[in-house]
Amino acid sequence: MPKKRRKLDVVCSNKKCRRYNKKGLKNIVRNGKKQNGTQNYKCTECNKQFVRTKGTPLYYSKLPKKEVKNICNHFVEKNSFRGVARATKHSLNAIYRVADKVGKHCEKVDEEFLVDLNLDMVEADEIFSFIKKRRKTASAKV
Repeated sequence: MPKKRRKLDVVCSNKKCRRYNKKGLKNIVRNGKKQNGTQNYKCTECNKQFVRTKGTPLYYSKLPKKEVKNICNHFVEKNSFRGVARATKHSLNAIYRVADKVGKHCEKVDEEFLVDLNLDMVEADEIFSFIKKRRKTASAKV
């Protein structure tokens, strides 16, 4: 029985595909799950498989999203790497990998702001602080 096609908010990530980055065309179907619970998708046009986490720190991670978020919360609290490893019961190498991936992703985001908006580091930090505060108040109002 063929896979049911429905509109998903996921787009094909294959640059060679005719439907690359086009939303709502029903060419994307769900195609099982990865080992860490991440939904796997397939483009029916080019037959490429991909996951939603491509381009994020969760890409190629065996840890569930909830665990990565927990580890990052420990980083925010300025805990040591060994302290985070003990608290989350993950290996020190896993903590290093998460820190490396998240750090590189943050650098990419910072570079986008610094190049396109001509901001210095202090102004970019203020923008992120403002966004974080707005999220907290927006979710509290709902």
